[in-house]
Amino acid sequence: MENKRDRKNSADLIIKAATEEFSKFGLAGARIDRIAKLAGVNKAMIYYHFRSKEQLYQTIIEQHFDKLRHFFKERMIWLDNPEDIFHNLAEFYNSQFISPIFIPILLREIASGGEIIKKIFAQFMAEGPVHKLRSVIENSIEQGSFRNIDSRQAIASFIGMNLYYLIMSPLVNNILEIKDEKDFREKRPEAIVDLFFNGIKAK
Repeated sequence: MENKRDRKNSADLIIKAATEEFSKFGLAGARIDRIAKLAGVNKAMIYYHFRSKEQLYQTIIEQHFDKLRHFFKERMIWLDNPEDIFHNLAEFYNSQFISPIFIPILLREIASGGEIIKKIFAQFMAEGPVHKLRSVIENSIEQGSFRNIDSRQAIASFIGMNLYYLIMSPLVNNILEIKDEKDFREKRPEAIVDLFFNGIKAK
C-alpha cells in the first residue's frame, strides 16, 4: 500500500517526466506511456494522481505559476520601496520563474490562446499582487517621483523586458552576438531595473 510520502514522490516523478514530454511534443503529441516509462511508474499510477493527460498538463502550468504567487506572498507584499520591489521581481523572473524546459510549454500555450494561463492569472490578480504594483507606481506618480504614466503600460513593459530574453535567448544571442549567456543573464535584472526606472522617473 502506497503511503502519503510515496504518493508525493510518485506524483513528483510524474510531473518531472511529463514536463519533459510536454516540452518536446506539446499537449497533443505527448503520450502517457512515454511519461510513465520516463517516470518509472505504470500508466495506472498517472491516472490515479491525475485524471487525464489534460489535467496533468494543467497541473504543470499551475505549479509553475504558483512560484510567482508564493513569491509575492513571501517576499513582495511587505516591501514599499519601488526600486526594491521591481529589482526583487526582476531577480525572481531571471533565476526562478521560467525554466528552459518550461519555455516551449509556455509558448505553445500562448499560441493556442492561453486559456489555462488566463484562468491562472485571473485568480492571481484577484489575490492582489497586480493591484500592489499599480499602487506603488501610482503613489510614486502622486508624490512626483515618477512621470505621469499609465501604470498598466509600465507593468506590461516591465514584464516584457523580463520575459523576452528568457524566452527568446537563442535568437537574441545570435543577433546580438552574445557569447557568454550566463554572464549576460546574471546582469539582466540590474540592467532591466536601471532602464525601467530611468524611463519612468520624473526628470
